[in-house]
Amino acid sequence: MRAIQITEWTSPERLQVSEIAPPACGGEEVLIRVHAAAVSHSLSLLIAGKYQRKPAFPFVPGNTVAGTVISTGARAGRFRVGDRVLASLEYGSLAEQAVAHEDNTWPIPPGLPFPEATAFNSSYNSVAAALTWPGLLEAGPGKTLLVTGAAGGVGTAAVQIGRLLGARVIAAASSEAGRWHALHNGAHEAVDAGPAVLRDAVRQLTAGEGVQAVLEPVGGAVFDAALRCLAPGGRILPIGFAGGVVPQIPANLLLVKNITVCGLYMGYYKIDARARHAARMRELFALLGSWWEQGLIKPQVGACFSLDEVPAAFARVLDRAHRGHVVVTPNA
Repeated sequence: MRAIQITEWTSPERLQVSEIAPPACGGEEVLIRVHAAAVSHSLSLLIAGKYQRKPAFPFVPGNTVAGTVISTGARAGRFRVGDRVLASLEYGSLAEQAVAHEDNTWPIPPGLPFPEATAFNSSYNSVAAALTWPGLLEAGPGKTLLVTGAAGGVGTAAVQIGRLLGARVIAAASSEAGRWHALHNGAHEAVDAGPAVLRDAVRQLTAGEGVQAVLEPVGGAVFDAALRCLAPGGRILPIGFAGGVVPQIPANLLLVKNITVCGLYMGYYKIDARARHAARMRELFALLGSWWEQGLIKPQVGACFSLDEVPAAFARVLDRAHRGHVVVTPNA
């Protein structure tokens, strides 16, 4: 089969298609014909050897696929050949076929296109968990939620889900077009995400109080400014570092304002502790499917690329002016 296989840490522009053997399907796995695979900023870090996970060479990068089941393992009984599924993998999605553990595979709602379905695993699942799980941001009526990077894939998901949960959503984006995008997706207000102006803009909108929750996917100086937008007792959840800089959190500010910084790494629930959290993951993805069927969330795909165009797909992702999710369609 055709796949993107890497044998050393590299950069996106050097990725090429190779002919490799199809993956074997284990007893608790499903073999999937890949119709769409997600490309993300974190994936660019993985192929460069800068991500927390470092698979052994050679490997096929990519952790999200949507497609149809080709075959199932002897001990996998939840799916049948031909089922439309979404799957989370440790690696292997940038290929014509991929295997996933049955516990990391979920049905796609009828009518949801494969490219849009990938967004459920590349952003909406993490955002839904961040905003609803106990001990995290717990967005809802009576709370004001600040979303930075609000025009990106994660930010768009956060704006939509924050709105449907009943929170007041303030979206921060670096361009006028990005702020319009956030308002179009349900934000109540939109402000400039520039670190020099963000705090004052948010405090003006909240009568000087600040917000109760922040979902922050950018990092760097934007995180620093967003942290200072919190009201006393507020919570902030970093959900990525798309700006390329991991922030250092000032403990003194946490102390004097009773602020909580929340951690959320979905790979723990889907990969590291799969068996323990399989039911919780099924519940989460069923909730996303229900929201989509009711028209409450609308995953947006900004661009689709062929397998031969993977370098261009990464270039689109790393251009922070892009809108919507970027996917590769190996079997188009």
